[in-house]
Amino acid sequence: MAIYKYYSIINWCEEDQTYNVDFPDLEYVFTDGDTLHEAITMAEDVLGQTLATNEDDNIPFNPPSPTKEINIPEGASLVLITVDTDDFRDDD
Repeated sequence: MAIYKYYSIINWCEEDQTYNVDFPDLEYVFTDGDTLHEAITMAEDVLGQTLATNEDDNIPFNPPSPTKEINIPEGASLVLITVDTDDFRDDD
């Protein structure tokens, strides 16, 4: 139905040896990956599936925050993730 752009925070977790991804505007939306590329791919997937489901079920979700309002932990990176929710629906 729409194209969305949300910022994610990606940081390396030494203990788990993974890149952790969190969406500060979306509660309970997070993922990880063994490589940075995999973490970004997983972030696109979890964001797209979450927003498509929320649209389909008429569940409201927070709009993206401006970058100046996002607290970025030391050592983390702010990465913009763009998804089209139509890409996360069956064509049936």
